[in-house]
Amino acid sequence: MSETQRKPREKMNWLGLFSFGFFILLVGIIWLSTPGLSDDIVSFLTPENWHNQQIFGGILFPYPKANYPILYTAVMEFCFIFAIFHVVVLAIRFGLRESINRKAGTVSSIAFWFSAGAFVYWLANGTIGWLSFIGGIVVSVGLAIVASSIVRLFR
Repeated sequence: MSETQRKPREKMNWLGLFSFGFFILLVGIIWLSTPGLSDDIVSFLTPENWHNQQIFGGILFPYPKANYPILYTAVMEFCFIFAIFHVVVLAIRFGLRESINRKAGTVSSIAFWFSAGAFVYWLANGTIGWLSFIGGIVVSVGLAIVASSIVRLFR
């Protein structure tokens, strides 16, 4: 295949690299600005915190023994801030006239982070339980895939 027949490669994804840097920065800022977060993370991750709960028939699922509102609230804040950041990234992608694939990936991220943030919010407030939260994360993944697919339809 000659050089002119090859599919052109996309340029370096600088906004993707910027997003990763923002991700790390945001984790650090939330961790440092949330009192008691380290203790909640350690408590949440200890094996003694988990037990198996029967969810259907003989199917068991790991379930935390305690509620961790500080941890859940910090994760919720992260999700919403990161989703808003991706809205800005999408606007920049439109301004730079980037490919539909990159725009679709960003729309997918927006859908995932906003919906995941909503489910974490409901978990933190006690509106839903752990198993509903896990189901909500599955819904968030599905929503992200659908959002990305819809954007790609506009090629």
